[in-house]
Order: sequence, then structure tokens, then C-alpha cells
Amino acid sequence: MFNWKDISMAGLIILAIVFFAFKKSTLQASINTPENKVSNFIDQPSTNFEFVSQNTYTEFKDNSSVNWISFSEAYKKCKMNPRPIMIDVYTTWCGPCKMMSSQTFNNPAIAKYINDNFYAVKFDAETKDSVKFDSYVFVSSDVNNPKAPHQFAASILDNQLAYPSIVFLNNQIQRIDILKGFMTANQFEPIIHYYGSGDYQTTKWDDYHKTFVSAIK
Repeated sequence: MFNWKDISMAGLIILAIVFFAFKKSTLQASINTPENKVSNFIDQPSTNFEFVSQNTYTEFKDNSSVNWISFSEAYKKCKMNPRPIMIDVYTTWCGPCKMMSSQTFNNPAIAKYINDNFYAVKFDAETKDSVKFDSYVFVSSDVNNPKAPHQFAASILDNQLAYPSIVFLNNQIQRIDILKGFMTANQFEPIIHYYGSGDYQTTKWDDYHKTFVSAIK
């Protein structure tokens, strides 16, 4: 005779195991989201379709002044010499991603501040390369589909795949914020200072932004 209580309990245990395994397979285990993050105060598109150019299916060429490194390199460097990590999540066909690289990241004041205060990572959200994070390895969701999102991009963006997305991690490799869409140098400058300086820990973005003095001429 079946004992439905035992079956229900077994089902709950299985669900808990599945949930824990899924959670540990993503970056969620090392993420925090403070209440004063920038994205709480600015409007952001909910999808990538509003700012993705459909006629830019060309190979991404980056001549940025920013010292970009891989996530694996940033992870190792951060463990040895902690500093925040900034990740530019892009695709090769995204027009605004190209604009962000050529205009915003190439601004001398922006590039210098990023190089001096962050480990900067440029990550192709559709790459077929594997990415190791701690003891976990992220791979492409479909190696046969050139447009398939990478597991790392899906995880770090909470499956909200909008491009470009800029992800900020603190020096403990915990996520602090995600910003979606193209930003000009003037828009981006106070944001990188906010997270690069650590002021986000004590000051709300609105208060910080009101008193920020730009170095861009």
C-alpha cells in the first residue's frame, strides 16, 4: 500500500536537490544586490531588441584603449590582488556594442579610470569557449547554433540577455549591478567612479550622481 506522505516527502527532497544543484551551477551563489545600485534609479530596456542593430552581423573588432582580459585572468588576478571587475557582455552582431567600444570605452578619461581601478573583461555572449568560475565550468548552450547564448552570459545576466550589458563585480567577485544598453562616456563616467571607488557601499546613486564632477571635457 502506497504511503502518499512518504512519496510527497521524497518529491520535496528531490526538488530541493535539483534546486541546489542548479543554484550551485550558476554565479548566483556569489551574488549580492545592494539597494543603492545604479539600476534601481535609471530606466533600462527589458529586452535587447530595442537597441540591437540587425544589419551589423560582422566580426567584432576591438581597438579599445581599455586593457581587456579574459574572465579567467580577471578571476586569478582578483584572488591575488583584489579589485572590482567590470564585464562588458556583447555579441558580434550588436551595433550598440560596437558603439560602446569605439566611443565610450575609447574615451581617454573612461579608459584610464577603468584601467586604474578595475579588471576589465570583454565577454562574447555567444562564444563557444568554456569559462571556468571557481569549481564550475560554463559552456555554450548549443555548440551547433552560432547564436546560442553561453551559459556564463545567461547566468551572470539572470537569463535577461540584453546587449550590451555591463556587469560590475566587487573585489570578492560578487555581483553588484547590471546595466543594459548603450551609454555615452558622460553617462558612463559617474557609474564607473561610483563602483570603482567603493562609494556604492555607503551612498545612494542619486545622491552620488548629484554631486559628481566630470573630468570629461
